Order: sequence, then structure tokens, then C-alpha cells
Amino acid sequence: MSMQFAKVLVPPPVSFPRGADWVAELTVALSRVARSVWSQIEVAGHARADSELQRLAVRYAHQPELARMLREAMHGGSQH
Repeated sequence: MSMQFAKVLVPPPVSFPRGADWVAELTVALSRVARSVWSQIEVAGHARADSELQRLAVRYAHQPELARMLREAMHGGSQH
């Protein structure tokens, strides 16, 4: 009767960040994502506001003073 030997290769344990380090990394990552999302919401909001002000300026073109004020508000809002 012959004997066979098999060598089993066990991979080294994968190191995962744990505890306080993991929470700190997650907090930083989530903070970055939140700032990015908020920034995109602000950009979209400013664009929509400018579009609405422009639409109203065209709609009230027969009232030059109001149309001028709407256009000025649009330009002032895009400078923020």
C-alpha cells in the first residue's frame, strides 16, 4: 500500500480595517460623497433658478423694469 501526501496551501488571512480605524475611514469617505452630492444639487438648483428667471424675464418683456430686475437677479445668482 502506498501513501500519498498532499500539501494544502492556505491563503494568508486578509486584513480588513477594523474598529475605530475603519469607522474613521468610512466617515471620511461618506463625508466626501456627501459634499460631492450636495455640490451637484447646488449646481442643478442654480441652473434651474437661472432658467426660471430667464423664462420670467422673457414672459414679462412688456414690463422692462421687471424684466431687467429678473435678468439682474439671474446674473447675481450665478456669481455665488
